[in-house]
Amino acid sequence: MTAQVVVLNATLEPIGVASLQRAVAFIVKERAQIMLAADGMIRSNSVELPVPRVVVFNDYVPIPHTRLYDRMPWSRRGVLERDRRRCAYCDAAGATIDHIHPRSRGGATDWLNTITACARCNGAKGSRTPAEAGMVLRFEPRVVWRREVMMLAVEAAGVDLQELGLAH
Repeated sequence: MTAQVVVLNATLEPIGVASLQRAVAFIVKERAQIMLAADGMIRSNSVELPVPRVVVFNDYVPIPHTRLYDRMPWSRRGVLERDRRRCAYCDAAGATIDHIHPRSRGGATDWLNTITACARCNGAKGSRTPAEAGMVLRFEPRVVWRREVMMLAVEAAGVDLQELGLAH
């Protein structure tokens, strides 16, 4: 049971992604119902139900909306995911983090000063700024917000909210 299930509030607003096991518990406890199912069935001694892909709570669950608009704490993994693991200099596959303004020269480790880079570009830039190295960023780095991470998790679960008429 490792599949991810999109969880919607009673207002049909996406509020997260849950494990298949947790989503089934919501259904069995009659806290939620299946809105979209995948192929297959889940069977036990007492229950038989379709494999849920999207569940919707029966009752509204209050979620502090300000929480969705909080900044995510900076992380290496977060930068790689934000940049879709593509080098900000050459668009090759990237697996390293580069500080735009080098740490050795006082650069911060934060969302706006770090980007994904391939090993070749990261080595070529070294402890210089992109301008000093004659390199151009393909995009400007940006802060990552909790709502964005949640929506990426929904996408990773294979659910298109626009197709369901739920994207805002």
